[in-house]
Amino acid sequence: MKKKQLLNLPKLEATDEMMDAALADTPSKEKSKWKDCYRKETYTYKLYLRCCVESGILKVALFLPDVMRTGGRQATYELYISKGEETFLTYDRVASKWRTATLSNIHWPGYFYESDGIFVSREDADEIAGYLGEDKGSYKGLIHYQQGIRDKELEKRHKKETDPWDQDLQQTPPLPKDWQRWLRKVAIPKQYLYYHYKKGGAKTGYCTYCERDVLIQNPRHNKEGRCPHCQHKVTYKSVGKAGFVQSGNFLAYLIQRCRDGVMIREFSVNQVIRKGQYLSPELHHQEIRRTIYDQDFNPRAYYWGLYKQRNFRWMKTNPCNASYYGDEGKVYGKTLPFLAKNQLRMTGLVEWIQNHEIADPEKYLAVYKRIPLIEKVLKAHLPRLTDELYDSWWQSSTRETLTDSSSLTKSLGIDTRKLKQLRDMDGGLLHLSWLQYEKGSGKDIPRDVFEWFIKEQVEPSDLKFIADQMSPLQIRNYLQRQMKELDLDCQVVIGLWADYLSMAKRLKMDTNDEIIYRVRKLRQRHDELAELCRLKASELRADEISEKFPGIHKIFSKLKDKYGYMGESYCVIAPSCVLDIIKEGEALHHCVDTSTQYWERMEQDESYILFCRKNEEPDRPYYTLEIEPDGTIRQKRTEYDRQGKDIHKIQQFLLEWQSVVAKRITQEDRALSEKSAVARQDNFAELSQKRAIIHTGDLAGQRLVDVLQADLMLNKAA
Repeated sequence: MKKKQLLNLPKLEATDEMMDAALADTPSKEKSKWKDCYRKETYTYKLYLRCCVESGILKVALFLPDVMRTGGRQATYELYISKGEETFLTYDRVASKWRTATLSNIHWPGYFYESDGIFVSREDADEIAGYLGEDKGSYKGLIHYQQGIRDKELEKRHKKETDPWDQDLQQTPPLPKDWQRWLRKVAIPKQYLYYHYKKGGAKTGYCTYCERDVLIQNPRHNKEGRCPHCQHKVTYKSVGKAGFVQSGNFLAYLIQRCRDGVMIREFSVNQVIRKGQYLSPELHHQEIRRTIYDQDFNPRAYYWGLYKQRNFRWMKTNPCNASYYGDEGKVYGKTLPFLAKNQLRMTGLVEWIQNHEIADPEKYLAVYKRIPLIEKVLKAHLPRLTDELYDSWWQSSTRETLTDSSSLTKSLGIDTRKLKQLRDMDGGLLHLSWLQYEKGSGKDIPRDVFEWFIKEQVEPSDLKFIADQMSPLQIRNYLQRQMKELDLDCQVVIGLWADYLSMAKRLKMDTNDEIIYRVRKLRQRHDELAELCRLKASELRADEISEKFPGIHKIFSKLKDKYGYMGESYCVIAPSCVLDIIKEGEALHHCVDTSTQYWERMEQDESYILFCRKNEEPDRPYYTLEIEPDGTIRQKRTEYDRQGKDIHKIQQFLLEWQSVVAKRITQEDRALSEKSAVARQDNFAELSQKRAIIHTGDLAGQRLVDVLQADLMLNKAA
């Protein structure tokens, strides 16, 4: 439809009959029952219609009563419908705009929704109904026709998405002929043996599995047992006591070849036996998922569900992930022999299913894509290792244990002899780790020691801290003795031992001395070293910093003469070692001793840490300063990163100190200061970009860059 041509169609105005009806229709007003502030207004006719058909186009003029009561004969909206093109357009005469919305979605005044009547002549109603082919020719007929067009448009859009899915699923094979019987006999594990209660005990009953009457002895209602004929596990049910019996929902899988490769189909199955109808149980099954695998086992998955809140159908979904922990089910077996020789030959899936009573084939293939080695391990008859690979594929330690190689022994990191040992002991990942350790060390561990480590769940990596100083036998014997004396589990003793040796190293003890590393009273010595480390925490921290920043010691020697100064009330003191700065930070409870950035800056001659003290108390921490080589002060902070009430006095003193330092600095110091200033500006820019905020203390809520900039004191004298 062309809009210009539509506007040239005959103009439809309200007739005299319509105008008279509108003038006579006095709106009624009443308060709403559910809202006192709202007044309900209604008309006898909420809308007036006129129509005509020109050049195959149906034009419908829609008039509002409140406009007509003021004498207006012009339509508020004009609806144009082309049945041949299956399109419609609405022209808004008030706004002079074209609208594509249906009449039900156009903005109407409030009374429109409170009123019911539609004014349309019999001739116009018949003409609308005849054109649209609807039963009704008024407003409802127009709404119904528009909604039909919208439904077709929506279906067309949906088909662009769903048609490729349907085309892909056309390769779905038919169900096996014995599918329902297999579901009833295999997929549903719950079977029953019904009997009629008799005085003295029933002698016969009916087995739902073998579907025949069998001889029974001393049955009891809900007692579990086995059918005397088929030996299948059953639950006895008295016909008189048993009511509605439902098996519960179970999963069943059907694996079939398809055009692209293999399709795994998942079904939800349950069985219902109504009271007294045990001879005719009702089987219910619903296919809920289909996954197609191509030749490279790349999956495309679909599930049965409600599509766009409109209808149930097959929809594309995400393939099963290796991390999925869902329910497992029985797998139909008659298709497996052929697949084992063809499409699934290199996956091990069929062997996995044969080794497990219930399985999730999709989950297995997802793990197989992550760890292809699982197929070789499975076929090498290593069931425990296979199961552990399946369950722990996500652990980094599992991936580190394995390598990618065409040879199974190389992939596992062992030799043929040890592979046989692994198979003979039905070993898992823990066994494999010790066999790898044996191969790497070139020495076999005594079997009793090997088995003890396995029993206590000890891995070679747990003993790295001592493995180069003691043999596995010595380690086992030491752990057994300590476990007995301390009455602790093996893993706890290992942790205690490792912690003890770590503290011994921190305290510069000779951990190569047998008396140290094979200490007799482990708990006592551990606690003693822990207390010693607590008392020497500052010294130990100083040693660690000195090792990490070895160039920092040469900095301290040049600070005292260049930056030390004593004024009338205050003085600036330079630290002589790392420990001085650590004690300063501990005393004032700020971060100068814990933040590595200050040590990095000192080692690089970017900034230095100095102490501002009162002359009367030169040994008592007061203010901590961070300065640049030319005497520029970046920060001046006292307890808890605060500034005291006397900060103005401190600033006056520091200006005096800067003027003194300006006379001492060298050209080299000025060059270092230029680099320091650039680094400072870069740091400010980074903090500003990150919008770093202070979250604790008196400055909480302020931007860190603003605080640092306010604290900055350039040495203008330099």
